[in-house]
Amino acid sequence: MAVYELTSSLSKPFINFVKIFEYKSISFISRIYKNGQLVIPSSTIGKIFCEVSDTNFEIIKNVIMITSGGIVMPIFSDKAPSSEILKIMIKNILKYKKNIYCILGITEDTELIKKELVYSACSTINYSLLSDNTHKQFTNKIRSLTVKKAKKRDAASLFPLEKSYLLEEVLVENTSINTHAALLNLRKTCTNQSVFYAIVDKQIVAKVNTNGKGFGYNQIGGVYTKPEYRNQGISTYLMEYLLNEIHLSKKNAVLYVKKENDPALSLYKKLGFKIIDNYSAHYISNH
Repeated sequence: MAVYELTSSLSKPFINFVKIFEYKSISFISRIYKNGQLVIPSSTIGKIFCEVSDTNFEIIKNVIMITSGGIVMPIFSDKAPSSEILKIMIKNILKYKKNIYCILGITEDTELIKKELVYSACSTINYSLLSDNTHKQFTNKIRSLTVKKAKKRDAASLFPLEKSYLLEEVLVENTSINTHAALLNLRKTCTNQSVFYAIVDKQIVAKVNTNGKGFGYNQIGGVYTKPEYRNQGISTYLMEYLLNEIHLSKKNAVLYVKKENDPALSLYKKLGFKIIDNYSAHYISNH
């Protein structure tokens, strides 16, 4: 086996590989999937390193992406790279980006990478990775609820919910929100992803959205309901809207949720999701 940076010459075997294993990291795939096509990232966005068969250049075994922001995202096959190959991959990663911010992906794969990196501290959030491939169409209705699909101009109105979601589900404890960056990201999400929100008594009380789109999967994230409106079926109703759209596009849905978030796990299982793996985000301190 050998390690190569992804170039156009590897596009075909790369697509063949990720179509099988993309569910492991739609966060990775969504950065290179544009309008149904593979777009190899420029060095200002990130780099992708591939383990390629010595005997057949058309076979890719494992891949890792490093973004310009320092996020490492592996997609490993059922046979992870050897220690020797992984060391080469990480050497290439660190040559491109010395300071790693986060390792994100399937827990078993991220642990392999973490062991090869030596840093002063690491905070970890553990999730369950769930997938739904039922393609069920939902028809439930809540008469007192108004559901709308968000546009870019709605980002400011949705931002209070987004901030609460980030604090509850995404950020490490005692970490502050970069308000400007978070709002810009939400505007981008409202433009490029599918965002549905619920209105009760003229106020926005809940939202759901995709936060990544791949070849055969769309990833769901940003699921949040104001505490005083929970246990009323609102999140379920919004999820049904979003799942209907995903299923009509002939794609499967995938998402990850904190392991201790029992209410969310219960909701997703009722909607047809099943736990398929463990997922982790390791936040690295470089100081």
